[in-house]
Amino acid sequence: MIMFPQAFRKKMGAVALLIFIAGCAGGSRVKISDLTANPQKYNEKIVTVSGKVTQTFSIPLLSIGVAEIDDGTGDIWVKPNNRTFFEGQKVTVKGTLKIGFALGTRTFGYIVVEEEPKKK
Repeated sequence: MIMFPQAFRKKMGAVALLIFIAGCAGGSRVKISDLTANPQKYNEKIVTVSGKVTQTFSIPLLSIGVAEIDDGTGDIWVKPNNRTFFEGQKVTVKGTLKIGFALGTRTFGYIVVEEEPKKK
């Protein structure tokens, strides 16, 4: 049996704990290029994306809007939950990747639909 120094075991325990916590948190941050290159892998999964808003589209009468964000690797549409995004704004969205989302007469190939905040 191999014996490791106590300092090494403590560090490895801390690393294992961090990995466990990150895995439990769900919605890991993903590059947009990964989502668009492998949509079947992420479809209906919770992901987190960040980027700069490049354009918006809304239907004011229905109080519904979406925004396209770019993280430097690609762009994707996001549907915020009870908030409005503006062009040039940096945002982070945690939500479910959907394929083939339609809003009014417009269809969006891939979109991240922001999840509702958890009630406390």
